Amino acid sequence: MLSGLAVPTIVRFLITPYLHPANLSEEAFNTAHCRTRNAVERVFGWWKRRFHVLHSEIKIKPAKVCKIIGACAILHNIAISLKEKMDDEDEEDVNAAVHLAYRGPEDGRAIRNFITRTYF
Repeated sequence: MLSGLAVPTIVRFLITPYLHPANLSEEAFNTAHCRTRNAVERVFGWWKRRFHVLHSEIKIKPAKVCKIIGACAILHNIAISLKEKMDDEDEEDVNAAVHLAYRGPEDGRAIRNFITRTYF
């Protein structure tokens, strides 16, 4: 163990990709997981360009930072609804998805398996 560094623990609520996909469904899940993560990271980039307060460290209390980030998300959604474009915005075709309710333990692996069985 490295001195002064905490070793990350497995967090049960995270939905992670399959480490060793055993079939095509698990591989398809991993591909979708990667694409989703890329989309989320792209949105974070848009937020950082649109709201410069998010571009670097915010040196205030965490509770206020959460409110600032939430306000930025709301303002970003308003900008989208008003069709305000970002300079480098891509026009992407987003397919509508059918959402089925998951009823089970709040466990990332169980949820991941449900998603894989249901959609892939």
